[in-house]
Amino acid sequence: MKPSLFSRLTAWYAGNRLAWRLAWSVFAAGLVVTVSLTLVLLQVEYNRGLLKARADLRTLGHSAVSQLASNLWLVNTEAVHSQLNSLRQTRVIDYVQLVENDGQIYASGVDIQGAENTLTETFPIAYLHPLTNQHVNLGQLSLTVSLKGFKTQLLDQFLRLLLLEGFGMGAAGLCFLILYHRLIARHLSHIAQYTGQLNYNLLAAPLQLARRAENDELQSLVHAFNQMRINLQHGVKQREEAQRALYVEKELADVTLISITDAILTTTPDFKVKLLNPAAERLLAWSQIEARDLCVSHVVCQGGDLKVDDFFAVLLHARERNKAIARQTVALANRRGERFVVEYAVAPINDPDGQVEGMVLVLHDVTESQALTAKLAYQADHDYLTGLTNRRGFERALIAAHQLATESNQQHILMLLDLDQFKLVNDTCGHLAGDELLRLVTNLLQSLMSVENSLLGRLGGDEFGILISGDQIPQAQSLAERILHALAQFRFVWQGRPHGVTVSIGLVMIDAHCVSAQEAMSQADIACFAAKDAGRNRLSWYSQDDTELQERHNELQLLATLKEAIEQNRFQLYYQKIEPFDRELHQLPHYEILLRLVDANGRIIPPGAFIPAAERYDMMALIDCWVVEHSLKYLAQCKLDGRASPQLAINLSGKSLNKKTLAFILQQLDLTGVSPTFVCFEITETAAISNLKESTQFIETLRARGCMFALDDFGSGFSSFNYLKTLPVDYLKIDGSLVTDIVDDRVCRQMVIAVNDIAHSLGCKTIAEFVETEEILAQLATIGVDFAQGYYFGEPAPLV
Repeated sequence: MKPSLFSRLTAWYAGNRLAWRLAWSVFAAGLVVTVSLTLVLLQVEYNRGLLKARADLRTLGHSAVSQLASNLWLVNTEAVHSQLNSLRQTRVIDYVQLVENDGQIYASGVDIQGAENTLTETFPIAYLHPLTNQHVNLGQLSLTVSLKGFKTQLLDQFLRLLLLEGFGMGAAGLCFLILYHRLIARHLSHIAQYTGQLNYNLLAAPLQLARRAENDELQSLVHAFNQMRINLQHGVKQREEAQRALYVEKELADVTLISITDAILTTTPDFKVKLLNPAAERLLAWSQIEARDLCVSHVVCQGGDLKVDDFFAVLLHARERNKAIARQTVALANRRGERFVVEYAVAPINDPDGQVEGMVLVLHDVTESQALTAKLAYQADHDYLTGLTNRRGFERALIAAHQLATESNQQHILMLLDLDQFKLVNDTCGHLAGDELLRLVTNLLQSLMSVENSLLGRLGGDEFGILISGDQIPQAQSLAERILHALAQFRFVWQGRPHGVTVSIGLVMIDAHCVSAQEAMSQADIACFAAKDAGRNRLSWYSQDDTELQERHNELQLLATLKEAIEQNRFQLYYQKIEPFDRELHQLPHYEILLRLVDANGRIIPPGAFIPAAERYDMMALIDCWVVEHSLKYLAQCKLDGRASPQLAINLSGKSLNKKTLAFILQQLDLTGVSPTFVCFEITETAAISNLKESTQFIETLRARGCMFALDDFGSGFSSFNYLKTLPVDYLKIDGSLVTDIVDDRVCRQMVIAVNDIAHSLGCKTIAEFVETEEILAQLATIGVDFAQGYYFGEPAPLV
């Protein structure tokens, strides 16, 4: 019976060894923690008892001191002894001692002073003398209590707690072992046995435990094992399917090889032909039966540019290096003598050990694609409509010509042609007529091209270019004149309506002094523009000494600077005050916004240096938008800083009086939140009447939002009064040329009076420009002008 029980216990221990270790570890750790916490609690209890004993001693001592002082003063020794005995009988005090100043000692109880585990408190005894009202020191009282019993009590309590906790933890550990075996260990043994017996034949039997199915860790483990069993089943099934698929893939590879469009040849390691797919048979004009076991060079190298030695070198290189050779392009010929261009690549075929078992040669016919590439390259450099060289090809030739001019001192002549009436034909007859006109003009120009080493190209739209190589100035001049004469005589008829076409030609010499091809094109464009300005249907040579051409050139260079200034915010706002004559009526400050350009070196450029170029090349609308945006930002910043906002007069050019600029201004007003009453737009009389309908709509829309308008330079033309009634403006700015001579010129004075009276009759206020002296200011005040502006009040200053 005993060996059987022992063996069962041993087996039970072996099956629950981890639980035993875990239970012992938890028991040991819990015991250490429990003892530590119990000791801490005992120490806290000891300190609390010590504090209580000390408090009791102090309470008893303070209560007895006054009575003892009276008894000692009256020399009542019996009362002293009685009081000391009473103190010791409280069971709080173990020993009481009273020592008088003369050495007399009174005591009660066993003297334990100085012994271990005792607590002593001393109290001075002083008597308050009734006559002198002063304390007289009579002696000292000592109260002593023993702590030994208190410590013994705490130790017994600690041992009882420790015994109780040890018993409880042992019982808990035993219960843990039983529960662990019941809930975990026996199931783990079953799982281990199932795993050890798992094989492909038992994959169909799932793992099951003799327990109620619960959603816990063991059940998750069971699910994981069963999922692993399912995965293994899938793996076996996939392996079987892969074996079947491998056979199918082999069949598919054979079919693919047959149906693929590239020519494919396979060879033995010594380059004997093993297989040709149908595409190879068609391309090389060899059948597989005829080519089998022949050297591959005999089949491929029937003619063309691929030599046998070179071909063998490629094959050997691929075989020895065991590395594929990238595609190479070569021209070949087949047995029938048909030539074609192929891209061929060679790759070795390896066995599982990496040894070369053969070679694969792929031939891709690129004959058609190369022809298409050549066609696309031609189209990239030629105009689809006329067949001439396009701008891209022409600029490439121009760059090459400039390089020859600078390196070999070889001169060239660039001729730029711009048709004068082409836009009229396009607008009146349509683009089909325009295209037909361009084709006819191209044929005419080609018939006139008798100069050697020349290139004719269409640069876009109605622009053509001719590049003449060599020092052929007389020939270029003669060619240009012939073109002018021929186009002047040319008549284009479309749908029964004849149209005349002329051309403006600009010529420039490309020599070693030319900076770049782009510079030469710019100079030719300037010369062509000069020919147009001179009346069209003529030619103009670019010359460095021609002041007008040089100004045009400078304007083009300034154009790039203006674009950079807009992108990089290199403009700066200036202002000039507009002073009212009646300051009480007009308390709001008025400024006219002026513009300056800051160049790359930080220099301030006045508007007269860049505004004409901006107007000529249609950049004023962009500049005006920049001014409006930053002026409104200034007003918004004034509002944010709590400063008084002035009324700003912002100049707009005629190019800006359109719907696009109007939408931009409305957007900026909404974005900044600036009150429109602080904004007054100035437009010139000429700009307003050049497109009266659009200008009126522009003004009325912004005035409806609250903005004001001023008509600038009024009085410089005789037609001003005719249009004044139709323009809804708030201010008239009297032209400065009239104001400057108002003191000495009676006619100017009368014109200022007339403008001022008419403006007031229409409900407009007047502003006089160019007020530079006090005499002019006095005359304007006499006439009744509302505002004055000029250097008399100060020069323009930066707006900050």
